[in-house]
Amino acid sequence: MTAPVEIDRGILELESKIGVKSGFFASLLEEDDWSFVIKLHALFEAACTHLLLYHFKGEPQLADIVSRIELSGKPVGKAAILGRLGLVGKEKRRFLSSLSELRNILVHDVRNSEFSLQQYVESMTPEVLRSFAVAFSPTETLIRKFSEDPKLKVGFDMKLLEQSDVDAVVARARCNPKLHIWIAAYNTLTSIVDMYDYSDYKQWINARAILDDNGKG
Repeated sequence: MTAPVEIDRGILELESKIGVKSGFFASLLEEDDWSFVIKLHALFEAACTHLLLYHFKGEPQLADIVSRIELSGKPVGKAAILGRLGLVGKEKRRFLSSLSELRNILVHDVRNSEFSLQQYVESMTPEVLRSFAVAFSPTETLIRKFSEDPKLKVGFDMKLLEQSDVDAVVARARCNPKLHIWIAAYNTLTSIVDMYDYSDYKQWINARAILDDNGKG
């Protein structure tokens, strides 16, 4: 299975920053399901670690500590810290948490190397499948949230709205769960890439506030 879209340049640059070969993320679609989940989770471990260390780049002594923090640990994990910093939103954190839960099911027993996402999904009740589909579709969840809020005047293309409908999301998860998760991962990675600039902005705001306070003193 090949990547359904051209990979965003920011993702390719992020791959270089965290030390994996170019095209690593796209190649995950060619992996067996067990390797797909394990490697995808490792990719997000590295990406979130890198973003945290970038945000705290004035504190290099934190590197060893940050690298040891679990991705989705509760109440403290990389995703939770990034959430508190405003660098990873609620829907993206839910995706990361769901990915961690799935990875934890698989990683501790080598017999799970024969794991099939298709069989896993087919064993779900309708309610569990719906929850799975929504958790692994953070962008579609945001689109529904914004489009249904009368206070927000946000316009979306009709096709995009149709693709974000819960029934459509569930159908995609049922038909091709690996692609469903990969698309969610793609959207989450591009969001992480965008947060580097936002981190710079937040640091600039903080520095300006400190200078203003010193000026008043």
